[in-house]
Amino acid sequence: MSWTSSGSSFCRVLVPRCALPPAILMAMDRVIDEIILVALCLLLLPFAAFSGAHVAALLCAIVVACCFDVYPHARLRFAAAGAYELAALFVPEFSALLPVVAYVLFGERFWLVRLSWIMPLAAALRTQDVLLVPAAVLCAAACLMAWRTKRAGEERERYRALRDEQQEASLSLANKNRELMAAQDYEVRLATLSERSRIAREIHDNVGHLLTRSVLQVEALQVVHADDECVRGGLASVGATLHEAMDTVRKSVHDLHDDAFDLRARLEGVIGACGLDDVRLVYDVQDVPLPVAYGVVAVVREALSNVAKHSDATRVDVSVIEYPALYQLIVQDNGSRDGARSTAVDVPTAQAGIGLQTMEERVSSLGGRLRTGYRKGFRVFATVPKEPSKEKS
Repeated sequence: MSWTSSGSSFCRVLVPRCALPPAILMAMDRVIDEIILVALCLLLLPFAAFSGAHVAALLCAIVVACCFDVYPHARLRFAAAGAYELAALFVPEFSALLPVVAYVLFGERFWLVRLSWIMPLAAALRTQDVLLVPAAVLCAAACLMAWRTKRAGEERERYRALRDEQQEASLSLANKNRELMAAQDYEVRLATLSERSRIAREIHDNVGHLLTRSVLQVEALQVVHADDECVRGGLASVGATLHEAMDTVRKSVHDLHDDAFDLRARLEGVIGACGLDDVRLVYDVQDVPLPVAYGVVAVVREALSNVAKHSDATRVDVSVIEYPALYQLIVQDNGSRDGARSTAVDVPTAQAGIGLQTMEERVSSLGGRLRTGYRKGFRVFATVPKEPSKEKS
C-alpha cells in the first residue's frame, strides 16, 4: 500500500466533530470528563496510605461509569451507583473515587439521587482521612463539569435544530422562488398567446372583411363594364391582386392562430378549472397538429369532468407523451369501484355514458383508439397515430 492511499484512508477515519450526531458528541464529552476525574483522583492517592481497597474502588468506579454510559436501563445504573455508595459507607477508601460517581449521578432527574454521594462522604468524616477535603472539592467540581457538559449538549441540539430549520426555510424559499419564476414565465407565455389570438381575430374581423367587400365591389364593376375590354382587364388585375391579398391574410391569420394555441397551457387551464385538488400533469410533446391538440384537450376535459362528478378519487394523473409513431394520452385516477378487479376491463360503447361516447368519437375521428376501464382506479387510455393526423391537418 502506498503512502497516499494509507493517508487518504486515515483521513477518512478522522471524522470532523461537527459531522457527528449530538448524542455521540455528548457521550464523547462525558467520557473525557470521566477520564479527567479518574486521573485527578489517582493524583490524590500518593498523599494517603495506598491499599488494595483503592484499587478495588478504582475498578468499581470505572464499572459504575460504564453502566451509566452504556446501559439505558435506570435500574441497573442506580443499582451500580447504590452499591458503590453503600461500599463507601463501610470502606472509607472508596470515598477517594466518589467524584466519578458524583459526576454520573448529576445527570439524573431527582436532586435526591444527584446529591446522594454526600452521605458516604459525610460518613467517612469519622476516619479523618486526609483525602476527604480534596475528594469533596472534586465532587463539587464533578457536579459542575456534569452541568457544563449537559448544557453544552443542549446548546448543540438547539443549534442543530436551528440549522435544520434554516436549511428547510432556505429550501422552501428556493422552491417558492422557482415556482414564482415558472408562474411568471407561464403568465408571459399566456399573455403572448392571448395577444396573438387577439391580433389574428382583429385581422380576420377587420382587414378580412374589408378585402372581401373590395373583391365583391370589383366583381360587380366587372359585370357593369363587361362590354369595355380595357376597363374589364384593369378590374381583373385588381381583383387578382385582392384575391392574392385575401389568401395572404387568411394564411397569416391561420399561422397566428396555430401559434397562439399552446397545448400545455390549455391543459393546465383545464386542470385548474376542473375543481379537483390533486391533478398531476406529465407533458412530453414537442409539436402537435392542431386537430390532435383540440382532441386531447376535449378528452382531458371530459375525463376530468367525469372524475369530479362520478368518482371518489383523491388524485388524478394526466400523461401526454409523444412517441415516434403516435401520441399517447392517459388519464388515471385512484378512485374505487365495487367489485372492480385489478385488471383493465373495457367498457362497451353501448353501455357507456354520453361523455365516454364523445371521447371515443373524438379519438376515432383522428384515426386513434380509446380504451377505458379499471386498473387501480378508472383509466382513460388513448392513442393517436401521427400520419393520419398530419394528413387531416
